[in-house]
Amino acid sequence: MAESVPIANGSCSRYKYCMPTRDLFLITGIPGTGKTSYGEILAREFGFAHYDLEDPQTLNRFRTIGQLVSELLSPNKSVVVTWGFNPEDPPSLELLRQLRHVGFKLIWLDGNRPAAVRAFRKRGSVSEELLAAQMQRIERSKIVERLKPAIVNSFDDTGQFKSAAQLLEQIRNTRQDSMR
Repeated sequence: MAESVPIANGSCSRYKYCMPTRDLFLITGIPGTGKTSYGEILAREFGFAHYDLEDPQTLNRFRTIGQLVSELLSPNKSVVVTWGFNPEDPPSLELLRQLRHVGFKLIWLDGNRPAAVRAFRKRGSVSEELLAAQMQRIERSKIVERLKPAIVNSFDDTGQFKSAAQLLEQIRNTRQDSMR
């Protein structure tokens, strides 16, 4: 009788060749939805390697997109990349395409926009004019329609951030419309 061995997202019989799976998530979305905070919590509480592509120190370590992608795939554990990219920037879109190509699941945090604006204001690190400009770029570029990411609301019904465990479960169970 074949014995099942639990692995990250399923199980496999000892008579079949299989490798444990790991999560590869690229979390992006509208400002104020907790992208970086969730990445930090997933690293601290769930053992993910976290790469914040909004951190200049992270980006300055790489000379090419290929080097960056290679580094992101090197940890032998789940990886979460957080990034509030410019949807009108061709190099950013190319990096998105490459990350999807190597297996990253694209997650778009959105949902309760008034709650996101409140969270953004509370942070106080960027002007509301820049927030408005980023939201206009997102709408104008139709990036969500073009990329077809898995859309996840990071807020609960009361407008509070969901726990990282709730968000992780939702991300794992949410399907992307396309792998383009």
